[in-house]
Amino acid sequence: MDCFEVLGIEKTEDINEIRKAYSSLLTKYSPEQDPEGFKQLRAAYEEACNIAKESESKAKQELSPVDEFMEEFKACYKDFEKRLSSDQWTELLEKDICYNIDTASEISSKVLTFLMDNYNFPNQVWKLFDSYFSWTSKKDNLYRDFPKNFIDFVIYKIDKGSTFRYDYLKDCIPGQEDEFISKYNKVSNALDDYDLYTACKNIASAKDICPNHPDLIILEARYYMLKGRLNEAKDLLSQVISKDEKDIDGYFYRAEISNRVGELKEAYNDYAKVLEIKPDDVGALYALGKCCINLNQYEEAIKYLEKVDEIYQYRNDINIILTSAYNFYIDDILNKLEEDNLNQALRYRLAEAYFRTSKTEESYDILKELRQENGFTEDMYCLLCQVLIKLNNEELAYTTVCEGVELFRNNYELNFLKADMLDRFGKYEEALAQYDRAISIKNDSCAAYNNKAYVFNILRNYNEALKCADKAIELDPHMAHAYKNKAEALLGLELYEDCFEACNLALNKYQYLLEAYIIKIKAFTAVNLYDEALDTYNKASDLGFKDSKLYHCKARVLMRLRRYEEAADYCDYALELDENNDEYYYLKGLCYYYIDKYEEAINAFDKAIEINVNNGGSYYYKVQCLLSESREEEALNLLNTVLELQDIQFKDSFYELKGNIMERRNDYNQALDLYKKAITSDPNYAPYYYAAGHIFNELENYEEALRYFYKSIELDPDQRNCYVNISYSLYCLGKYEACIENCNKALEIDPDYTVAHQNKGWSYYKLEKIAEAEKECSAALKLDGNNLDILLLKLRLLNYKGLYQEALLVCDRMLEIDAHNTSAIEAKQELMKKVSGESNQKKGLFKSLFNK
Repeated sequence: MDCFEVLGIEKTEDINEIRKAYSSLLTKYSPEQDPEGFKQLRAAYEEACNIAKESESKAKQELSPVDEFMEEFKACYKDFEKRLSSDQWTELLEKDICYNIDTASEISSKVLTFLMDNYNFPNQVWKLFDSYFSWTSKKDNLYRDFPKNFIDFVIYKIDKGSTFRYDYLKDCIPGQEDEFISKYNKVSNALDDYDLYTACKNIASAKDICPNHPDLIILEARYYMLKGRLNEAKDLLSQVISKDEKDIDGYFYRAEISNRVGELKEAYNDYAKVLEIKPDDVGALYALGKCCINLNQYEEAIKYLEKVDEIYQYRNDINIILTSAYNFYIDDILNKLEEDNLNQALRYRLAEAYFRTSKTEESYDILKELRQENGFTEDMYCLLCQVLIKLNNEELAYTTVCEGVELFRNNYELNFLKADMLDRFGKYEEALAQYDRAISIKNDSCAAYNNKAYVFNILRNYNEALKCADKAIELDPHMAHAYKNKAEALLGLELYEDCFEACNLALNKYQYLLEAYIIKIKAFTAVNLYDEALDTYNKASDLGFKDSKLYHCKARVLMRLRRYEEAADYCDYALELDENNDEYYYLKGLCYYYIDKYEEAINAFDKAIEINVNNGGSYYYKVQCLLSESREEEALNLLNTVLELQDIQFKDSFYELKGNIMERRNDYNQALDLYKKAITSDPNYAPYYYAAGHIFNELENYEEALRYFYKSIELDPDQRNCYVNISYSLYCLGKYEACIENCNKALEIDPDYTVAHQNKGWSYYKLEKIAEAEKECSAALKLDGNNLDILLLKLRLLNYKGLYQEALLVCDRMLEIDAHNTSAIEAKQELMKKVSGESNQKKGLFKSLFNK
């Protein structure tokens, strides 16, 4: 009997499963009661173990170097002491296989796959992994191969990690470390969800494994706090602090208890102790700020709360508490000023407090008085500039900030405010230089980098905008506007997926950031995801936004969906809020143009032009409206007016448009001159060269035509019409083989292009390759049986072969289509002579009619 049958299991290489089967059968086949059965069982067990060991040994022999490395990696993880040791991991990661260009990427991928299920490492080990595998810098590439939330989890572990103290688990039951961590996480999550039952059960289970772990004791204290057993909680936290004087959580939660029972001084001391250990702890900053308000220490409260406000710039609750602190502070200062009303420092602080609480006029009055006195400081200049900006007195604000910068050249805030003013005045290049000056004073100024990104976006320098936005985000990951500016740069660079992600990050930071919704709608519109664009509009609308730009965005989407009447309505909504925006009138005009309401369109375009005399799009489509109404002279007069404008955008398109009109009038020389001017305005636009080439063909200057056609093809190789026009020029020059070659290029783009088959057939005819000519003629006639040029070719081929009766039938067909066709009339006369025997002379007659 097979050893696995004796053990009662399927064949396996799992030693543990074999041992379990053996153990379960020992009660049945004990050596005392059934020695023979036991002997068979033992033999089967040893044989099964040997098979498993041989298989394991063979598998090890067959392991690749990468797999061998991963076995070592897994073994290091399983050994808890090694898992916590940076030295152990460094020794493993220093192996050549981690550096080898052929294996490094595979190692990184396999390690990440392992970490998806095994991630209990201290923060320093996560950082060590990142130093070897550079996951943080490769984040965007990793999103393609792994779930995004997993990669975000990895980056979080690297950047922030957990304060959980892994070292204390060395004293717990061996092999139970991960079980303890699992229980600990369950307690933490349960407390967050106020699931006290689950928290209680898992605290008990975790204490069985490691009863003295400080992080578990803190969770137990939090559990008691929620149960109202504050004294027991405080005792536990004091116990933790006595063992570790730098235990942040111990101090913080003990302070929370003191705060709850009104022991404000004790709470203050414990919160302050947290900040002494970790100065940027947001929870302690916020709590200490509120505690200071209760202790009537308003200036100190403001100091802490402003730090929190810098981090969480978009939280209204913080702003409310900060404003409350300032209002208390104002009362405090006013009381002090009753005793010393000339104290400059107190008066400045009062002006600052007034400004922070939107009492701008009061702030200005104080600053105006201070400026008449000696000792007007750089801080006073900064505040005065901000107050003047808030009062919309931008000219005086700029004069003041320039004066301040002259006096205090190295003051960051004054230099920043000057840059901001230049930005407001539209002096963008000067603003950028001034922001650089501010950055040279304070190189970690996230605001300056963010504003530079904003300016670069206005200037459509999207690469520089992206760099500056990324730098701002690096310096302050909480700045929603930096993500918004990044999104706008990515939109300009047509990197739409990244743009959507940046918009979402901006809105996650601050859901009321209107510009992020607008950018997102524009991105969806650009990739024709109109339902998603409208859904984004609805989300913004549901938040209560009524904004002209938002309405304009929806109008653009509706126009793309050919819902022109609705789109025009939304243009009107936009114009109700901003009646001087030429782009809104332009879009409204387009909507009417597309539904053939030319008068309404012209009125809208006229409004746009009235607001912005250089609105090129409005001129262009007004001309189109006039042409559609057969008002060609008015259209020409308008074009002449436009072409005299110095700053009109896209002047080349107006040269082309006028050239088209002149060409229709057969004024080829003027048309040619206009197309050449279009080329001069934009030398990289293929259709202008094509248009000029066509005119040269009309003027029978085929060599010059070819020069322009070839340039057009160089700029845009996928123009079937251009290849056909080249073939015509070559045909007229007697270069029939080259004509055929260019027809073939046109047919590669469009196999059913009639004129290409036609020209190719005529060239074969000229080369007296009659079979090939007949094939092309037949193909062309299948596509267009009424084409006179093709029928003429058919006529010539039949005539060439002496098939005069069939040729006469073709003549009749041509005359049915055009009774005055000279070629058909003359050919019929000649054929009648041949048929009647009056003439046997063969006469070659050809007149090709080629389309543009």
